[in-house]
Amino acid sequence: MKPVEIIPVWDKTEEEWLELRKGGIGGSDAGTVCGVNAYKSPYALWAEKTHTVEVEFTGNEATKWGHRLERVVAEAYAEDYSRAIVEWPVILKSEENPFMFANLDFLEVEPSDEFPAGQVTTWRFREVPPNVLGILEVKTSGIATHGNAAHWANNQIPQSYMLQGYHYGIVTGIEKVTFAALVGGQGLQVREMQWDDSIAENIVIAESQFWDMVQLGIAPEVDGSDATEAVQQQRYPRHEEGKEFKGDSVFGVLWDEFNHAKKAAEEADQRRKELRAKIIETIGNAEFASVNGIPVLSYKAGKDVESLDTDRIKREAPEIFQQFKKIRPGSRTLRGIK
Repeated sequence: MKPVEIIPVWDKTEEEWLELRKGGIGGSDAGTVCGVNAYKSPYALWAEKTHTVEVEFTGNEATKWGHRLERVVAEAYAEDYSRAIVEWPVILKSEENPFMFANLDFLEVEPSDEFPAGQVTTWRFREVPPNVLGILEVKTSGIATHGNAAHWANNQIPQSYMLQGYHYGIVTGIEKVTFAALVGGQGLQVREMQWDDSIAENIVIAESQFWDMVQLGIAPEVDGSDATEAVQQQRYPRHEEGKEFKGDSVFGVLWDEFNHAKKAAEEADQRRKELRAKIIETIGNAEFASVNGIPVLSYKAGKDVESLDTDRIKREAPEIFQQFKKIRPGSRTLRGIK
């Protein structure tokens, strides 16, 4: 195993553990840095690491159940495959690349009396467990949400997870990384990652460049993702009265391209609405539709939604409305000036 700084977290709260991870790039950040995370953009991650915005995500049903089932899945893997698995609750900081952190789920070690095959053992020491064979990363998909089982099909590893495995291998020097994924409707799926030195080298370059931008406060290139838009709404929630941005011809080209793209999107959306209307008119009140006997779509109503009649409450119970009203800042609108 490569030389690393070992930071115990078994006596840390979750808040303390999360704070420790802010000082560098962790394995779950690798996919974001490389632009393959569908849920977070490099710009959003940069904003978090530079404390430009406050992190609002505190977990959801998928992350909650993934955490609860982590050891259960590891135990199933250890038993089914007769492996000696070790839980080692530490953060490992690379000495070669100090901005790279690793918070491993589990390690696989040589079976022994101390670490029996078929079991998960907890190791709470500052020394590396003896006779390490590889890294075990546990995942869940489709347990609390629909997930995406297709990403595990045909012996695949989801790209963001694969980059996470490479990140851990780079920090530790352990090139054997196994994924044990509990996939809804499929059970335990086990994948062993094939190591490629060129991929590892490119990840180090990408993460190093990203961390330089964090240190220098230089934002990555923005993209059109929802994650980037959400961060920009936090960074620039209000306009400054009377303030003008004096753009040059480069900004003029950007504005023209935006308007051309907006017009094309509006035309495409209008066509989409026309086609949707024709489909609905054709199927009427049918729940499903098929083509030559093969189901292609459903058109079902969701559950009835309960809501408050705020206008009536304002009129008939203004004191209650004042007591419980919540003011939400108005959103900024980007529009041309004629």
